[in-house]
Amino acid sequence: MATITNPHDKFFKESFSRLEVVQSFIQEVFPAGIKDKINLSKLQLTNSSFTDADLSEHLADLVYKSEYAGQEATITLLFEHKSYREDFPQWQLLRYMTNIWQEEQKQKQKSSVIIPIIIHHGNTNWNKITMRRYFENPPDDLLKFLPEFDYLLFSLNDFEDYQIANFKNNFLSTTAMLLKHSRDEKEQFLSLISFWTEKLNLLEEAHEIDFIRSVFTYIDNGINLTTRDLTIIFTKVSNNVTNIAMTIAEEIKINTTIFYVKGLLKKGFDAAFIADTFELPVKYVEEIIQKIKESSN
Repeated sequence: MATITNPHDKFFKESFSRLEVVQSFIQEVFPAGIKDKINLSKLQLTNSSFTDADLSEHLADLVYKSEYAGQEATITLLFEHKSYREDFPQWQLLRYMTNIWQEEQKQKQKSSVIIPIIIHHGNTNWNKITMRRYFENPPDDLLKFLPEFDYLLFSLNDFEDYQIANFKNNFLSTTAMLLKHSRDEKEQFLSLISFWTEKLNLLEEAHEIDFIRSVFTYIDNGINLTTRDLTIIFTKVSNNVTNIAMTIAEEIKINTTIFYVKGLLKKGFDAAFIADTFELPVKYVEEIIQKIKESSN
């Protein structure tokens, strides 16, 4: 199988970079008192990344800006996802928030109120605690010196599958279900095959081929399924989607072969040895080696 670093991050960012996904997410799950005041027509994804060296492994932060209660540029939505339980999430969120405020200051913009949002899709429960608990409940007269703030937490484990299936936006519904079940055993994941085929059919009808490719690639890299398991799902959709699946499967096979050939080349093995190891024609391996050499020049 091909390997993508942080496949959950990559897929989350691809999905939640779509404006309609975030608009739908706000409408579907945000508290009424907040979502009713966010101007969804003014919602915009910023182009800036607010990661720094210490946050570089957390690449999925997404920042949206909008009007709130009729006031321009007063709210920033910071989306972060977690596939594992974080012991001190406020510290990481505070770093993001500080970076955002510093950038606004640099651009001579008014500081925005930031609503941090964590979407959790791990297989453990999320124990949300207040920031003051980090300090083992200090005396009340010291509380004013603490950077106390809250964040919105949405754990996909708290949503029933039928609720996710009924999300109005197909991108959001598919993304949320994939993230929720990303650590399922094969049998459990495939038990949802009617959902996968229904959503893939709808996406194919909408000509969203790039998103279908993202779904296939994410399942291949982020979920414990074989390429054969994947084709079981995708071949139940349409001939077009089946062809897409087969094409990506072949790309994955080729890229994986190139990856291992490159590794053996670095160790000094020749084409004949590599061909014998992978039971491939020597000429095919020689062609791969030539491509590797050309790409490195």
